Amino acid sequence: MANVTTDQIRELREKTGAGIMECKKALTESGGKMDDALHILRVKGAKIADEKAGRAVRCGKIGSYIHGDRIGVLVEVNCETDFVARTEQFQKFVHEICLQIAAMNPKYVSRDDVPMEEVGNELAILHEQLEGIDEESTQPMQQSHMEKFYRERVLLDQPYVKDGSKSIQDLLHDLVTSLRENVVISRFKRFSLGEETAASGTAQ
Repeated sequence: MANVTTDQIRELREKTGAGIMECKKALTESGGKMDDALHILRVKGAKIADEKAGRAVRCGKIGSYIHGDRIGVLVEVNCETDFVARTEQFQKFVHEICLQIAAMNPKYVSRDDVPMEEVGNELAILHEQLEGIDEESTQPMQQSHMEKFYRERVLLDQPYVKDGSKSIQDLLHDLVTSLRENVVISRFKRFSLGEETAASGTAQ
């Protein structure tokens, strides 16, 4: 059994927001390897998020952020109870999402929000570029291209601007694991001075 130190537990908690015992268990299971422990908690967080996904979220917060008087962001993040909505952890998450949207300019909250027409147009352009290449070779190239497409446009798929080793989806799963409530990024609007149309994303 790995000799897990308090420093390791503290570091894992800072990275994930998980409880002390959950961090200790993950580190023990991983033999003290931080990356493996992070993976264990990520998988667990995704499972917990899936289990809570159907629960009603009628509370939450509308967050706002202004950057240099030139970029403005509004975002609605929902949770199940007012108690959780008032916690420092939830409030901080909403602020971080505002910063992410300001910095990375996503167009949609989730992949489900991307219009099929836009996906189809992207695939059509890609097929033209790959014309003449055998199908077996194009499949991984197409998958890689579309993953990049979603990372650029979809908030949940984007790398977290403050830690590229995790996505916004990972950040959300960490929060759900810690708070034990369903949390949903419902919609956002991003305004940039001089733009005719503001970027916005809405979860269906």
